[in-house]
Amino acid sequence: MTTQLDQLSFSRFHLDDFEEYLSWFADPELDQNLGPMEANDPWLDYVMSDQQGTDFAVYRDGEMVAEIGIQFPNEDNFAYYITNLAVKPELRGQGIGSMVLSAITILYPLQKGELWRCFVHENNHKARLFLEKNKWKCQHEIPDEEGFFEFVYIP
Repeated sequence: MTTQLDQLSFSRFHLDDFEEYLSWFADPELDQNLGPMEANDPWLDYVMSDQQGTDFAVYRDGEMVAEIGIQFPNEDNFAYYITNLAVKPELRGQGIGSMVLSAITILYPLQKGELWRCFVHENNHKARLFLEKNKWKCQHEIPDEEGFFEFVYIP
């Protein structure tokens, strides 16, 4: 049986991955929801030094097809957080995002009391539908004061 982990390769995001990732932000939808991103963006410095989590470049057959960031649980918070998920724009709609979500939960299996969590802006309707399709549950019917919906996933 083939799993998402057999089809995808996760590697810590490296400086060499940034040029490819940056090119994705020419796509207006990605730029609106995760951007803007610039050549000297502070995001890169943060990702390269993050001790609370990690970002992955996700490859399939040698091609970078997605990028995902997670924050790890700690003594104050028993959740893994998806901080961002981007699929290469020309590959959207092929199930890659769903494969990445499924695979990341296999790479980091939950311990007792842990869960997966993410926040999606109220204007990002596609992301909300995507999470619901992947069995993530929206925790509230209205967004928080900053305009975000909280989603939770427990396999």
